Amino acid sequence: MPVQSFPFLDSSRKDPGRGLRTRSWILAAGAVVTASVYLLNLMSIQIVNGETYYEQTESTTVSVIPIRAARGEIYDRDGQPLAENRTGLNIVFYYAFFDFDGCAGQIAQLIELCEKQGESWYDPLPLNEDGTAFTGSEQDADTLREALGLSSYANAQDCMYNICQQYDIIEGDDVTRRKIAGVCYGMLLRQFSLINNEYTFAEDVSVETALRLKELSVRFPGVDIVEEDIRSYPDGTIAPHIIGTVGQMSAEEWSRYKSEGYQMSDYVGKFGIERYCEETLRGTDGTRTVEQGKNGDILSEEVTTQPQSGNSVYLTVDADFQKKVEEILSDYIEELRLTGDPEEGANVKGGAISVIDPKTGAVLALVTRPTYDLNDYYSDYASLLQAENTPLVDRATDGLYRPGSTFKTVVAVAALEEGIITPEDTVNCTGVYTYFDQVIEGNTFHPTCLGIHGQLSVSEALTRSCNIFFYDVGRRLGIDTINRYASLMGLGEETGLELGSAIGTLSSPEHTKEMGGTWTQGNVVQASIGQMDTMVSPLQLAIQAMTLANRGDRYKVYLVDEVRSFDGSELLEKTEPELVSSFDMSEGTFDAVVNGMVGVGMQYTAPEYMLSDLGYTVAVKTGTPQVTTDTTNSCAIAFAPAEDAEIAIGIMLEEGVGASRLIRPILLAWEEYVR
Repeated sequence: MPVQSFPFLDSSRKDPGRGLRTRSWILAAGAVVTASVYLLNLMSIQIVNGETYYEQTESTTVSVIPIRAARGEIYDRDGQPLAENRTGLNIVFYYAFFDFDGCAGQIAQLIELCEKQGESWYDPLPLNEDGTAFTGSEQDADTLREALGLSSYANAQDCMYNICQQYDIIEGDDVTRRKIAGVCYGMLLRQFSLINNEYTFAEDVSVETALRLKELSVRFPGVDIVEEDIRSYPDGTIAPHIIGTVGQMSAEEWSRYKSEGYQMSDYVGKFGIERYCEETLRGTDGTRTVEQGKNGDILSEEVTTQPQSGNSVYLTVDADFQKKVEEILSDYIEELRLTGDPEEGANVKGGAISVIDPKTGAVLALVTRPTYDLNDYYSDYASLLQAENTPLVDRATDGLYRPGSTFKTVVAVAALEEGIITPEDTVNCTGVYTYFDQVIEGNTFHPTCLGIHGQLSVSEALTRSCNIFFYDVGRRLGIDTINRYASLMGLGEETGLELGSAIGTLSSPEHTKEMGGTWTQGNVVQASIGQMDTMVSPLQLAIQAMTLANRGDRYKVYLVDEVRSFDGSELLEKTEPELVSSFDMSEGTFDAVVNGMVGVGMQYTAPEYMLSDLGYTVAVKTGTPQVTTDTTNSCAIAFAPAEDAEIAIGIMLEEGVGASRLIRPILLAWEEYVR
């Protein structure tokens, strides 16, 4: 019989429970040791060093500092930069770390450093160099009084005394104290605080200045050198009135922008595209969280939110074409002045040229003279305000002038469309308009013409610019009908331009009454040749030319072509042409008017002004509107090719002559850069 085996009865095997008990004791001992270590550390933190750690906790501050987002850039239609960013070095104050107890002395040292390095700093205080008199506008003085909580009767010395008291400014002489006060007022104006915790003391300082400040950093707590994007303009003379510029916010702007997440220290567009597209160009700032210890040491620093760059704007203008047209106008104005003869335009004050695409309303060029360089706008602002012939005014969009004989195209279209005349009907020009002799006893009103033209059709009257023809036709039309067609062609109407533009006026009994005058029958005939109270802008002249070229279709004019992501890779918005008014101009009307305008262009035989050798026909109408009894302007409208226009032009010269001489060089430049 086999013998059974029972392992659990085998005394030669080891006891398994003994090993388990040994391991349990080891684990228990380890747990005791670990707990003892943690307990000892906890005792050290809470009992032995508790007071030290408590003080550190109480003295630690956490500040959130904005990281500036890159501003979107502005380009021409082909992607050529007109406004871009470059990296610059700014001297910045941070509120959380700034030593307000000794700020006057600290600012005095900073000013001394900047003066030695040839740097400028932000100083908006409207007081002279020793603080004894106001400078700038009365509004600047009122803003200063209000910011300081002073009455409207406070003088400059009262304001200076108040700032010195408020900021404990006792350093140096009157001039030094005035400089310190200027910085302190800047901080007050920018509401430098925990909410607006960054203040830019100086912009775009040199590397040498930055390094010197870093060396002396122990003297300037809360003052740092920061790399930030600085707006720059590759060629600030190209369309400065269109592009605009950026600057620090005023108090009025801050009240508008603060609800949109702006800091008082932010820069915003001041005018032009920079202002109109502010929301598009502005990015979203990021944040950097900084933890500061008891002694002001930085304990930790972390980017908590990444900044997002703004979007970029692409305009309809061509930078090279714009620059060339600017040169054409500047050179011609200089040429007129060099004649030395007022009869030849030597007294010309300035001028403007507007060029648009008649098929869309897109602006191809807006030129005004005199002008300035955007890069020098702030440094030259005081002199620009006082400069002769107001260079800050954009004559192309905001200048208002009588249209003179260019207005005859409006009367011609209205008369033909309303059936007052046919293309074959004629009016006899004897040099003097005598109609009113027949209807007014003792009439003394005898408007004249510059020539004796005989029997003329509407086309011939346009070519020869006969006043008598349009006196008579305009009288028969009446002012209401004339104005209806003028409005359809964009005169006295909103242009739709994003930046805004002057509306102007049309002559009417209502306007004359508002001006304190009396409307008479004779006013109609004067209005018919673009005189009286009719006032239009050079941009509106181009719009008039566009509407004629389009046989009655008038488009809204615009400057912004596209909005793209910062790097240009993604199209976000695209402007589409917008028809704002239209009337069905008959083929007969179009042909009669255009034939007369082409006839004007054919009169130029000098090679530098000739329009007959371009390979296409050009429709032109000129004007010499009277300004005073002794002065006249010179203007012109044009479009080409006449049968199917691709360009429409409006030109105005203040007290100049020969505006039509500019048409050929403009067309040649258009062929080179745009067509």
